[in-house]
Amino acid sequence: MPAKSAPRTLRKYLDWEPKSGNASGVFFDTEKTATVPGDSRLFSAGSGVIYEITASGSLKSYKDQTAVGGSLLAPAKTYDVNWTNFRKVWAVGKLLFGQAESGEITVYSQSDPSTGAGTISELTVKISATSPGAVAIKNADGVWAVGKTIYTLTDGQIQAWPFMASETMTSPPRVTRVALGTPKIIATGLTGAVQAWSPGPGTINTSTGSRDYSGTIKGYTGTDSLALANAEIATGIYGQVFADTADCLADATGERPYFGSRPEEPDVPAAVPDSTPEPQPAPRDAQTVSGRFVQGDGRPAAGLDVVIEAGDLVPDEVGATTTLPVLGKTTTREDGSWSFTIPDTLPSGVRNVVEENGGALNVTATATGVTATGVIMSASKFTTAAPETAPTAMQASVATASEEAPDASSLLPQAPDNGNDLEPSELATDASWGSIQDKYTVDAIGDDPLPEWQDPAGAPPKDYNPYIMNGTDVGGMEITPFLGGCERKTKTLKKYIKYTVVAEGHAYWDAKASVDYDEKMTANIEAAVSSPGGKYKISGSKSVGNSFGYSTGYTNQGPYFGKQWKVPIEYKKVKVTIKCGGTSVSHKEILATKYKVPSGGATGKYGKNVSAKDGGDDFKKSPKRNRAYVEPGAYFQLSKGRSVKFSAAVTIDGLVLSASSQLDREHKQRVTAGNLTSARHYIWGKNGPVSGKPGVFYSW
Repeated sequence: MPAKSAPRTLRKYLDWEPKSGNASGVFFDTEKTATVPGDSRLFSAGSGVIYEITASGSLKSYKDQTAVGGSLLAPAKTYDVNWTNFRKVWAVGKLLFGQAESGEITVYSQSDPSTGAGTISELTVKISATSPGAVAIKNADGVWAVGKTIYTLTDGQIQAWPFMASETMTSPPRVTRVALGTPKIIATGLTGAVQAWSPGPGTINTSTGSRDYSGTIKGYTGTDSLALANAEIATGIYGQVFADTADCLADATGERPYFGSRPEEPDVPAAVPDSTPEPQPAPRDAQTVSGRFVQGDGRPAAGLDVVIEAGDLVPDEVGATTTLPVLGKTTTREDGSWSFTIPDTLPSGVRNVVEENGGALNVTATATGVTATGVIMSASKFTTAAPETAPTAMQASVATASEEAPDASSLLPQAPDNGNDLEPSELATDASWGSIQDKYTVDAIGDDPLPEWQDPAGAPPKDYNPYIMNGTDVGGMEITPFLGGCERKTKTLKKYIKYTVVAEGHAYWDAKASVDYDEKMTANIEAAVSSPGGKYKISGSKSVGNSFGYSTGYTNQGPYFGKQWKVPIEYKKVKVTIKCGGTSVSHKEILATKYKVPSGGATGKYGKNVSAKDGGDDFKKSPKRNRAYVEPGAYFQLSKGRSVKFSAAVTIDGLVLSASSQLDREHKQRVTAGNLTSARHYIWGKNGPVSGKPGVFYSW
């Protein structure tokens, strides 16, 4: 007996401006859903009527009552029929069509199409399986009907098939016969379109994805020939799409979209930028790096040497090995904490790297010790300093980056170094949680913290214990300094240029969004370290800037726009070999190194779609203190504080890293309200009031 399919979710979206093909409208999620069996099929017939063919072949009808506060699938009637043989089904008004495996089309008439609860009568005349229309429908990727036209989508081509329905003169009239006419090709070259539908006459939407979230919905208008009206109405709508078709479509009203009753205008203040000056850190604060090391069981790792290295001088050539310049040493205190002030005078090579990085000095602070059983334990904390000569913006970025840093870094056992630098295959990393999120989701995965541990070739491990060495748990063992000290060498295994999220903008309804990422760019990007079991965890971050003075971003995008912005960053995967006496151990690290535009590549790219965070439903859920409005024709700009931390800023070899940016006069998020005066344009901060430190603001 076959396994029963998992239930599915039917989700209702509203097409606010269908007549224009959504040239300036929006699909928005009404947040109205219903659960349907995984082995049943659904199709619509207009007037809010939805039909279900169950696994046993019976036919059920439902009425969408959500606009009046009811259920999305309010039961209307169950019909005692057997429709298991139908390969394709579709409906329009009072007519229901079912095509059998043979290709023959049976037509039914519904006596009460407005409720879906009337009598369904089978017409005596069928459409022959050998007729051109039946053959075309059987071979089509999709079929749907509007008014008196049946449409087929086949290999990027849409044909319109007129059909004629003969009715009796009885009251109410009864359909007795249906015939298909000569088709007309109304669109070709719709590359990638796997399904299509119409909200009404003269409008057709297509989708490039049906089995994952990678699809883009496009809007077309026209009768004899379709013209592209909107190349990206929406992204990330998953599964089969069917429309509640209308005989006629209304013009857009020019007011903010809503579902159900028109929302009341909330009483919120006008958006006013924070006039208080940005607090500037003391130069010495930005020159001091600090942290805390703990043992595997969380106890302080006291009395261990901490080596401070210039972390950006990892070899540029793949396969090359070097010893990073040591800037100094310190020792962990009784509570495991440590601090180190960067010397005023730096080696010339280090100074050059600092200048190229916009004034930021990335350092790697490493503590190494050994257990009584001889297991070498080590931890590296990646952090950033800004010498006195660094720009004020960079000093502010470095000073506030510590707020995102983990409280403590745990020493991990080190794997014996056997000289094997093999990496997981591309096929293996494609199966990781990070790769799947990156490839198959269109919208951002959110700003929740990443998993503590990530597997570059699979799902994040549960209850993972990195302290099991040769069958023994060394996590609770005391760690002491290794007598004679240890040497560290760094070898570059791989280099990548990956586009990394540094900002996002939002513009709902009548607004336009802009993101400016100008001149001396700066972003804090997490670094990852491996365990002996090949799993990775985050251990601090690196600040990546530039001194080249180029700008990137986007201007006046919208309305109904919400996207992240990404810039090219060079990353390196390195192998760190630690030699203590005659024992060599190693681990791997993934590190951001610098801004670098690939040859022939873009200086910046759009990232994930984040428009789902906009709109009235999310506005109503936001704290009232975070809300404000923007006057028609005016703009509001966020250019102070820090951005939100983008949880899925970049994916590298199956691993996900987070990033955040400093907001200042060179790094801004802006929204410009339109001149429609039927309602105010509202915004709200994610982390606080828009005039404080919101991190990012959303739009309605």
